[in-house]
Amino acid sequence: MDLVRAALLAVALAATSPALAEIDSSQADARLIGMPIYTSDGVLIGQVTNVDVAGSSRSLVAAVGGFMAFGPRMVWIPLTWANKEEDYILLLMTNAQVGALLFAGGGIGSR
Repeated sequence: MDLVRAALLAVALAATSPALAEIDSSQADARLIGMPIYTSDGVLIGQVTNVDVAGSSRSLVAAVGGFMAFGPRMVWIPLTWANKEEDYILLLMTNAQVGALLFAGGGIGSR
């Protein structure tokens, strides 16, 4: 009888609406801050410093680059261009594509 109750409880938990399990967006955004950002070809390019919301679209604010005496450049990356992995952000583009966008002045915005 206990096995039947356990099975019914498992079914009830599995059928719970996903809306009840959603994480508040401010908590999710806070978890992204500090995560390293990698390109699709495995190159570390920076770190998430904030998440910016403009209307209904959200962007990662990231510190990218930094070489010798030059500090990192702050850039805004649309969330649609990235996937959140377990402990890092993976961009859906290669290092060469990111470099072309950063130095051509298009795509990834800087402020």
